[in-house]
Amino acid sequence: MRHRQKIAIARIISDLIKSDTIICCEEIEAYNKLLNYFNIYDSEIYEAQYISLSDALAIVKNMSDDEKQCLSRLLKGAAYSDHICVAQEALLLLAIAYIINDNDDKFWLFSSDFKERNLAEKYVIYIESDYMPVINDEICQSYEAISNMLRLWNFEFIYIPKLSQSFRDLDQSYLYDILRYMNPRLSVELFADLYKRLTTFTTESFACDYLANVCKTDLFYDVQPSLLINIGTSFLPSKSQLNTEKSYMNMLVIRLDDEENSVLNEVRRFINEYEQYITESEYHRKPRGKGLFRYHGLYKHLFDFLACNQTIGEENSLLIDISKRKVWMRGIEISLSGMHLATYIFILHQTFCTHHGGLHKVGQHHPLSDLEIQRLTNTFRAICKLFRESTSNLEHSYLEEVNNIRSYIARIRTVITNNIDSEYVNYYIPKDSIHKDMYHITLDPTRIRIRDSQNEYIFKDFPLWKHL
Repeated sequence: MRHRQKIAIARIISDLIKSDTIICCEEIEAYNKLLNYFNIYDSEIYEAQYISLSDALAIVKNMSDDEKQCLSRLLKGAAYSDHICVAQEALLLLAIAYIINDNDDKFWLFSSDFKERNLAEKYVIYIESDYMPVINDEICQSYEAISNMLRLWNFEFIYIPKLSQSFRDLDQSYLYDILRYMNPRLSVELFADLYKRLTTFTTESFACDYLANVCKTDLFYDVQPSLLINIGTSFLPSKSQLNTEKSYMNMLVIRLDDEENSVLNEVRRFINEYEQYITESEYHRKPRGKGLFRYHGLYKHLFDFLACNQTIGEENSLLIDISKRKVWMRGIEISLSGMHLATYIFILHQTFCTHHGGLHKVGQHHPLSDLEIQRLTNTFRAICKLFRESTSNLEHSYLEEVNNIRSYIARIRTVITNNIDSEYVNYYIPKDSIHKDMYHITLDPTRIRIRDSQNEYIFKDFPLWKHL
């Protein structure tokens, strides 16, 4: 067995032993037997601390069928070594079995460093990046059946349109009071925008905006209809003594088929298989009452994302001062040259002030028309003139500037990464779009302001844009 595979197995074993937060002598005995069976040494156990569970599963998935069957059997034996398999162990065993035996790319797992640690409750969430009428119609028709089936085993089914509806069901003045309580500095003018965001939030936005940003991965910009299930937490120590241990939420993704009853059938299959693993009966929670504001776990994290962290407060803003050639992100001054700042504004303009939703790249897969090239050239020149007295270097077309712009973007990313806390940096950095043919920025446009020598504007209302 290869060195890398041994490291991956050590990571998986470690997560399984720690999954129920109790380590008994029987589990340690089973752990040692597994290590001896696979000839895993201390050096490999040490290296296993620094890889995620998702990376570990991707490695063992490439082992032979005999090796995978042997690993599954031994892991199950370790979980049952104390004669009990609790929910956390059952979920992890089921996810491992799904992924390492999957030949159709139906299952995958990702590990993410969530800011919110209190995600111990069990969720099954429907996600999609494009609206799928057949599946959404089925969920609406079978919502109670799906919810009740999952609730029997203490899973909560989260369907984002129902969550938005729960905000609409709350008295509007009550929700305004909550928003005011959460952020006393919130301006009255923003209440209507925040209320709209809370009450019209969609499944597509949940995937493309929330998950993509919180999980710091582009995978959710283009995700097929799927069920998302949290299966537990991994703990990875810091490689630096100055930093603390990080906890990573592990999420199982089950791809759905675009057919009638696919959600109901998949949930039924999942529960039946989960039931085969778990040995301990669970207390069945009653349905939650309507009209209650939930502020815990995923609900708290999502509400903070939609409301409290989406205001124009100094801690979450972008301010561009053209006359001073300065930019502030989260109240931190970021030093960008005139051309770098012009390029950043160029991407902001193309993201928030055009129907394209981003700045076109140029290549074989996306040739530009003469009209598009002229439009981009004129826009870039106009923005550059804001920061330069001479325009002698601005006679090139957009196509001729592409390589320069590419290097400018690389520099911009480096500067922002070096100055902004990594927890928030993804909002501000120019990144690739879903289909990799544009650069775009995911910062909320209501948080972006631009100032000239006399006035300050919300970015999309800057006067120059009306003339482009």
